[in-house]
Amino acid sequence: MPAIGGDETTGPGLHHVGFVVPKMEPGIRRFVDAGGEVLLGPTDDHQLHVTCVLIRLPEGVDVELVAPLADAESPLTARLKRGGGLDHLCFWVDDLDASLAREIENDAMLLVPPTYAVTFDSTVAFVQRRGGLVVELMGAKR
Repeated sequence: MPAIGGDETTGPGLHHVGFVVPKMEPGIRRFVDAGGEVLLGPTDDHQLHVTCVLIRLPEGVDVELVAPLADAESPLTARLKRGGGLDHLCFWVDDLDASLAREIENDAMLLVPPTYAVTFDSTVAFVQRRGGLVVELMGAKR
């Protein structure tokens, strides 16, 4: 799956922009009506308690839509109470452990430790930088 800035074939870089939606189908419809193309999903990730889909916009930007699973308490609840929308930037990295350590050394707060993400068949971790930006780090595919 090609990505806008980085993946296991092109090297480190921006992989996608994360966008939180309350329900997946209307979210997909909104982006597809704007010319987006579904690349991957929807995929339920019971470990992370979310469902995800990856959409490529006509401009070449990949957007991951993330919605809570109906059958579980979701980590998205607080984000949705604030209206959802733009949530995080995801970077594909060569070495997840080293990249995560660098983020923490630079005062980022660990939100989600390295966890397997079903949608991308990769290990991911989430941090929040001092300025408030949430960053997802994605390692190589399993």
